[in-house]
Amino acid sequence: MRSESPDDATLLARIAKHDTQALEQLFMRHHAGMHRYAVMTSHDTMAADDALQETFVAVWKHASDFRGTTSARGWLYTIARNAVRRQFRKRAGKEQVVSLETLGAEAGWGDIAANDRVAAAIEDRERVHKALATLSEDDREVISVVDVEALSLEEAATALDLGLAALKSRLHRARLRFVAALAKEEDHAR
Repeated sequence: MRSESPDDATLLARIAKHDTQALEQLFMRHHAGMHRYAVMTSHDTMAADDALQETFVAVWKHASDFRGTTSARGWLYTIARNAVRRQFRKRAGKEQVVSLETLGAEAGWGDIAANDRVAAAIEDRERVHKALATLSEDDREVISVVDVEALSLEEAATALDLGLAALKSRLHRARLRFVAALAKEEDHAR
């Protein structure tokens, strides 16, 4: 008979008591997704590896800080996010605020032919990667945790230290920029 695997919160409680097997279980459960997230946001495999290692060292040291008021998965991604950010400090300067109308126009709102081309481009991994590479770190980060790693909006908001409304706004804008970048990649490919 197979025993049930303990949930993340239980593993964190065991890790807080220095249970190395619990740390190994948590690592095995989450390392692949967290590594994808770190690579996607940093665009540097070595930095992502360092951030992942830093993340699980922090989990080992600070598991007792987890209070269970948020999801354990969201808490883990918060640690990973901070580790990635330490690896790569933000670029100088802030993004300019662009109106939704401008972003929508760049993404091809209302242009059925453009929408069909973007839908086809999504099937091409290379174009998707190129489009993602053109986005800011913040845009890649929110797309990564929600659309790639499938964190719930609440988990993503916790991980990114945002309110739910701010997360939704940031995600909407990031998706528009991504679609616009895909459309540009499609235009370059023709």
